[in-house]
Amino acid sequence: MRRWFYGGALISWIVAAGAFIQADLHHHLLSLVPIIAYNRPQGIFGWSLVLAVVLTGLSISAYKQHQYLLKQQRK
Repeated sequence: MRRWFYGGALISWIVAAGAFIQADLHHHLLSLVPIIAYNRPQGIFGWSLVLAVVLTGLSISAYKQHQYLLKQQRK
């Protein structure tokens, strides 16, 4: 399960970076604003950025839980 979180986080970060780079190449960085408006993400950059942050948090949590369970098994 945690590998799915790692993979999803990685893909989301790549999509967010790609959207940013594409907007920068076409001189449309202001089209990425607002990232979050009306209490929800806006556009592909906003959604991928929010999803990347959430999945990164979940993957860190899953990794810590995995390390804790390994530690408990060794005792």
